[in-house]
Amino acid sequence: MSVQTFNPTDLSQSAANWAVAQRIVGPFAPHAQVSPDLTIALDPGCLLNGTTLTEVKAQVVGPFAPPASGFRIDRVVVDRTTGAASVVTGTANSMTPPAIPAGKLPVARVFLEGTTDMIGNGVIADERALVDQTPQQVPVICRANLGGTNQSVPINTSFIVNFSATNFSVGSGYDAVNHRFQPTIPGYYAVQASLEYRNLTSGALIYAYVHKNGVTQAQHGIDSNAANNVCAVGAFDIVYLNGDTDYVDIRGWCSAGSSPYLHGSSVLNWFTAAKVG
Repeated sequence: MSVQTFNPTDLSQSAANWAVAQRIVGPFAPHAQVSPDLTIALDPGCLLNGTTLTEVKAQVVGPFAPPASGFRIDRVVVDRTTGAASVVTGTANSMTPPAIPAGKLPVARVFLEGTTDMIGNGVIADERALVDQTPQQVPVICRANLGGTNQSVPINTSFIVNFSATNFSVGSGYDAVNHRFQPTIPGYYAVQASLEYRNLTSGALIYAYVHKNGVTQAQHGIDSNAANNVCAVGAFDIVYLNGDTDYVDIRGWCSAGSSPYLHGSSVLNWFTAAKVG
């Protein structure tokens, strides 16, 4: 391909004249099918995630399901990492489009009526915004603890630590109900936890684990001397979270004790996470 110099004159819009501009203005362009139906077409696109350039092929989105009556505004989005397109269904008879899900980028709005049997360009509103500075601008940091409640520990069985209270959660990344850290902004996160076991048997093995999506990422274990039936262990790691489905929780394990437990003190048992990249 011969590279063309951009010149805003009355050049014909041929592939040769506009090849360079097409790379800039064309990614994920939404439009009706050549023979319109209840799907729409997205042109090829590309996404830069850190140092990874992902090329995405042309996609067919839909079929859309028109409302039984009235109207609805649906939204087309692409995954900010993979570029895969999907539809977010709107609310019946509302002019407010549905919210953009975490981890997605907006591409188009589609206006549907109960009588819609095909989608033309006239009902597709281009809303591509593929440059998102949010990950660099918004801090995400949290600290969670057991909320003053002791947690019973099973013997020789892995368990999730029930960090059910937060000292702070900037960026709303911590889910206290499910005891997990699940931020809505993608990036690299430093996570750390400290577990203090009590009512141990001398020589008991105790562990702390960092789990991502249910899989061990890091662990630390010690053979406690348990001179006073108390011993602590911690774990640390840096993990990449996609800002959508990825999550981290902390798990423990203990080999022996007399009704062992984790003390509820926020000073003794805690979890922290912070976005570092």
